[in-house]
Amino acid sequence: MSEQQIQKVRVTRLAHVGLWVSDVSAQTRFYRQTLGFNLRATEITSTSEDVEFEDANTYLSVGDEHHCLSLFTDTRGSSSNGRTPAAAKSRLHHIAFEVDTDAELAALAARLSQSGIDLKLQARDGNPEMGDTLWLYDPDGNHIEISVVPDDSLTVPPGNNEGRRSRLRPQALQHLAIRTPHMESMVEFYTESLGFDISDWLLRECAWLRCNNDHHTLMLMQGKPDIDHIGYSISAGAELLVWADYLSRQQRAILWGPGRHGAGNDLFLRFADVDGVHIELSAELQQYFDRDVTTPPRLWHSRPTALNLWGVLPSWVREEARV
Repeated sequence: MSEQQIQKVRVTRLAHVGLWVSDVSAQTRFYRQTLGFNLRATEITSTSEDVEFEDANTYLSVGDEHHCLSLFTDTRGSSSNGRTPAAAKSRLHHIAFEVDTDAELAALAARLSQSGIDLKLQARDGNPEMGDTLWLYDPDGNHIEISVVPDDSLTVPPGNNEGRRSRLRPQALQHLAIRTPHMESMVEFYTESLGFDISDWLLRECAWLRCNNDHHTLMLMQGKPDIDHIGYSISAGAELLVWADYLSRQQRAILWGPGRHGAGNDLFLRFADVDGVHIELSAELQQYFDRDVTTPPRLWHSRPTALNLWGVLPSWVREEARV
């Protein structure tokens, strides 16, 4: 592969998100029962003979992918010294992206090495028999996995609903939003090192980044390091109303929406999982078909219009912006 091709290669898909969770059993039950996810696999990490389900990591999917979400028991110790409270830790365990071919993965590794980024080949998260993948860290210390899209012949067959009736579920993992105190260096890393393009900016508060036709696959927000929300696509805007009624019956509070984002122009609905990680359902996300042209990013000057064209911002959005 030529030097020019090495410089042009990019990640093309958000494959899955890994979360640190306080109770794997409760979180797994939430994603299966409330959102209709399939349990693909469990991984026992304890060497004790008395292993409980709570000690296992779990891997869940919404379609025929191996998994789009992995849940890890939070084994990180407290950093409190007894006199000051422990600093809040990010709930993000890792982010996994994919490229299309082995050649592209090799080219991306070459470019990252040229940039002085430390790389490691380690087992694939949740599916080690598929071979090793590339692991690295972004400027905030978020762990990143990059692998090749699995061959169709090696993918897991569609999940079994164990005889349950057909139920609502998202179509696919769509995007991830994370907070960062280092907006400029994070934007530079994801655009220069991983090949993302900038779709929209909101002053110095938010950046929407794309790596395929979707308006954004990654959203960076100014703030203390943590996950802000995980976005899943649904088929159409009208389905949001069905979800709103369904969540009400499940006694799950709707935190924001239905609304329409200015940046991305998608219809959305926001609620939270057991650990308080926000989940966003998104329909009609803006598409880009600019592979052979340069589309400059748009600059938003108003937070309300960038985040919700319908004008309603919950109090926690305004509070987070001051961090």
